[in-house]
Amino acid sequence: MTLAVIDNLAKQPSTERALDNYRALAADYDSTCTRIEKLRYIAIQALALQPGETVFDIACGTGSSLPALANAVGSKGKVVGVELCPEMAALARKRVAAMADCAHVSIAQGASENFAANAPADALLLCYTQDVLQSAKALDRLIANAKPDARIAILGMKTVSWVWGWPVNFFNMYRARRYMTTYANLDRPWRLLEQRGAKLHPIQTALWGSAYVMSGNMPVDNLGGIATNRK
Repeated sequence: MTLAVIDNLAKQPSTERALDNYRALAADYDSTCTRIEKLRYIAIQALALQPGETVFDIACGTGSSLPALANAVGSKGKVVGVELCPEMAALARKRVAAMADCAHVSIAQGASENFAANAPADALLLCYTQDVLQSAKALDRLIANAKPDARIAILGMKTVSWVWGWPVNFFNMYRARRYMTTYANLDRPWRLLEQRGAKLHPIQTALWGSAYVMSGNMPVDNLGGIATNRK
């Protein structure tokens, strides 16, 4: 167990490792997410989506959040799921196709670092996206594709105090080793986003504090002058 945890101590996330991992996980992925469904609902509610808005579901996986997001923004809104793994993206598209009204929902398959939106986001959902949160390039790209001060909700795993929580941390890190390729900033996974000017606050914790939901607003400025689709 210890060696398996150490394998994920890389400082930077790895796209190649993530692709390999999620290709293997795709078929049974939904069955592993049942324990976070309540927190997923809380995160979506925290976005306070309105009809006609545009929302991005970053690292959307098999698309579990897409129906709720689509319902919240209505047929005049837009929902874009962004997913690195082709197999996961295919399952998300299948889920979308089964929806009664899916014309306003799309899947962008590819790395978040390369994502280019047709219209800027009013809100973004990041559900268990540790690798994205630790990629400076991915965060800068998301900021560039979001409206200034866009709303954001983040759901994920973090470590608790090592003084008393080391058994919880080791257990969770071992379980999560296939779902993330870096443990960087795992004590505060949203650190890089805050450094870019995001204003975030906690709204829920669970599983002895090792699961969290944060909400707030993206930076007002893109901090890097990178190309943006903002209006």
